[in-house]
Amino acid sequence: MPTRTGWGLLVAGVVFVVSGRLFGAIEFLVVGIAAVAAVVMAVLLRQLRPSRLSVVRQLTPPQVPVGEPARVDLEVINRGRSRSPVLRLLDAVAGTRGVDLALAPVAGNGSIHGAYRLPTTRRGVLDLGPIRIDDVEGLGLARKRHRIDTRVRLIVHPPIEALPSIRVPAGDDPLLGEELRQSLGLSDEEFDGLRPYVPGDDLRKIHWPSSARGDELQVRQFRPPRHGRLSVVIDTRPPGDTARALDRTTSIAGSVAASVLAAGDATRIETTDGRSTPLVSGNPQLESLLEFLALLDGGAEQINPAIPSGAGTVVAVSADPILASDVAARRRFAMRLRAAIVITLDTDSWGTTTAGPVSTGEWIHLTGPGQLAVHGLLGRSASTLGTP
Repeated sequence: MPTRTGWGLLVAGVVFVVSGRLFGAIEFLVVGIAAVAAVVMAVLLRQLRPSRLSVVRQLTPPQVPVGEPARVDLEVINRGRSRSPVLRLLDAVAGTRGVDLALAPVAGNGSIHGAYRLPTTRRGVLDLGPIRIDDVEGLGLARKRHRIDTRVRLIVHPPIEALPSIRVPAGDDPLLGEELRQSLGLSDEEFDGLRPYVPGDDLRKIHWPSSARGDELQVRQFRPPRHGRLSVVIDTRPPGDTARALDRTTSIAGSVAASVLAAGDATRIETTDGRSTPLVSGNPQLESLLEFLALLDGGAEQINPAIPSGAGTVVAVSADPILASDVAARRRFAMRLRAAIVITLDTDSWGTTTAGPVSTGEWIHLTGPGQLAVHGLLGRSASTLGTP
């Protein structure tokens, strides 16, 4: 189809042709016919000889905290033998007008690289794609539009504060770590010594050097890892269901969960309205928790009867000002959730007040970012969670 320049030349050409016919001016007629012919030939050229293009997109990193940009690298590959024309690339980004890039022509069977930075201003998920490419012929009169259906998602999660590793009591389930790792296809059992071979033992666990030195086969014995488990419950009852409150509570909940995973224990994140992540263990599983926090929205007035959903230590995070000021209400809330610690946040004056954090062992009140790392789950709070 014609470009804006092509449409302008086409209209001008038609005007010249009509004027030449009306006034009998052969010069106008020649100029008009030449202009119309140039546009028609450019359109036919782009339609009959379209570029064969494909695009590879790489997002680095695939998850970013709010406020940090992500880098998007694009590789445009020319699958044809002939050189492509000048390219205009539009990468669709949900909620925006997209990102428009101009790229130089691509040699036959070659490629060209482009990149841009994608800013993030709010928690959530940004969908990128599809990509639209317009290849424009040399005079800029016509273009051929390609739609490449390649899509990726950028997870914009709340900021995660760096906290000391938090160890959680192992509880009454000594095989929890083994079960989690088997479900993930992993194994990191700890070596616990040697014992004589018993029929039925796995031959792969025979320790041949020790067996060669003795009179009988020796088998390596392992001790399954013991893991504590922690549930972080986010209070999504009003006013905790607002975007501003969830931006704060999800950040604190994610920070606590990340420190538990870093210590090698298991954790899950739940909400008072009944939503929950699976119980996960190990730093690689943090990504699934961050995606849950990025998408968290809304809530309900009542606490779901199924929350908390399992045994283990519970930490509750709330932006309800009543819990911060009313000791009796806070104790009822803690008893309902079986919470060892209740963390309350002053979201109305978050980061703008000089007041510091408050702690009474089972309660921590935060008024700004970074306070959990300094005061957080340390001191008596840490002993409540069972640090080593």
